[in-house]
Amino acid sequence: MSVYLSVAPPDGFSRWGDAEWERWLREHPWEAAERLCSRGDWATFLYQVRQHCPRASRSIEPVFEALVNERPLISEQARDLRGVLRTALDELGAVPATAMQRADQRFAGAEDLAAMVDAARARLGKEPSIAEVWADLLARIDVLLAKAIAQDRGIYFGNV
Repeated sequence: MSVYLSVAPPDGFSRWGDAEWERWLREHPWEAAERLCSRGDWATFLYQVRQHCPRASRSIEPVFEALVNERPLISEQARDLRGVLRTALDELGAVPATAMQRADQRFAGAEDLAAMVDAARARLGKEPSIAEVWADLLARIDVLLAKAIAQDRGIYFGNV
């Protein structure tokens, strides 16, 4: 299974009835959700933010359950999440990826972690940081969050 993310309709859409949905979809064709990563990688990424990012870890707590359970975030939460992930990027950039292999084996398989680090090492030609391991995921999330923020909308998880 994979994790998909899209810009959500305006805040409060989860309470819409059929008429509101029909009107919205007539005026705004549904945006296809973008595949972010596998569910296992998503859980590992979120765990690593909590494990290796003291500042981001505290800030992500209000939306952590929604992220883990792939629940929509309203526009304000999307803005906050973008800031949190930028903080996490800075913090993860200061941690060598080898720390992830040592510390995170309780949560993710050693072979999976080694493969992720090896792929980043091959791509970069140097020893990567944890941020560099997750660079592609962080970049895709940032683009989607920027789009949601520009439209004053939240984000929606799902395979649409």
